[in-house]
Amino acid sequence: MDIIIYPPTIDWTFMKQRPQHLMKQFADQGYLVFYCNQTSQQMEIEEISPNLFLVHDHDKWLNMTLPTLRKKNNSKVGIWCTWPQLVDSLHQYEADWIIYDCVDEFPRMLAFERKMIDASTAIVCTAERIFSRLRRKYPEKKIKLIRNAYDKDMGLHLQKNNRSISHKQKKSIGYIGAWAPWIDDRLISRIATKMKDVEIVIIGTEFGKKFNLNNPNVTFLGHLPHKDLAEYLTSFSACLIPFRINPITRATNPVKMYEYLATGKPVISTNLPECSLVHQHVDIANSHVEFMEKLSYRLHDPGNLQNRINFALQNTWEHRITDAISLIREIT
Repeated sequence: MDIIIYPPTIDWTFMKQRPQHLMKQFADQGYLVFYCNQTSQQMEIEEISPNLFLVHDHDKWLNMTLPTLRKKNNSKVGIWCTWPQLVDSLHQYEADWIIYDCVDEFPRMLAFERKMIDASTAIVCTAERIFSRLRRKYPEKKIKLIRNAYDKDMGLHLQKNNRSISHKQKKSIGYIGAWAPWIDDRLISRIATKMKDVEIVIIGTEFGKKFNLNNPNVTFLGHLPHKDLAEYLTSFSACLIPFRINPITRATNPVKMYEYLATGKPVISTNLPECSLVHQHVDIANSHVEFMEKLSYRLHDPGNLQNRINFALQNTWEHRITDAISLIREIT
């Protein structure tokens, strides 16, 4: 049984969804997966699902458990890393292969990119913009585009679309995700001011940006447990991706797009390249006025719900892990 290590970055509870989904899928496919938490507890490791372990005492696990497992099972050891800042620490695992998963183009990550690419056996990325740039810059490297996806375990495609958690007369529209600098809060404010017949619900952690919209039509719920999101998503009449257009968002393939579409609800987005690629299912707006026009239209004519659900079901993490395992087999 081969071993996959996700090196210490952020505790599992707060990690972005992509690494969590991929690590669980690897475990489901028979790999022995160790997600290294930054915590230091009395417990060395914790099994959270079959073949998937959280490492709490990293030093003990690295120096005692990992060598034993490698020798006992004659296992190959691979590293799946999304943080290039960790490049100088990866040698300690004595890995047979390293895959760098380039999920964003944050400036602080780009500073470590060259060194991380040099240390990697192969590269994976989430968006066409990243894929094209990396192929131009590192033509000698094996690079694969593996986009984000929908987690079927959320059950969004099975929910009744008429559920509502609001007793208000207004239609509810929503955004679920980090409240971050790339959110176009001016767009949100204009929708709340101009479209008084809707309630805007925003769910997510403040990430480098404080929520300060003061409008009675906007409800900010902050962070909610992942298990609670389905109830809110299925209560929305439309789902929003209100991102500013900048170098970071041009290279973003939003996980939320797949989750929104799995509900069958209309999705309205600013003109993000990765959303524009699926314009058959996502309404794309090039301005605030166009965004509100398309939102207003979809509140009266939702369109084909089943087509959106079908798209999500054709783009699940089960589909993505097939590509990831194919890449691993190519490099081992």
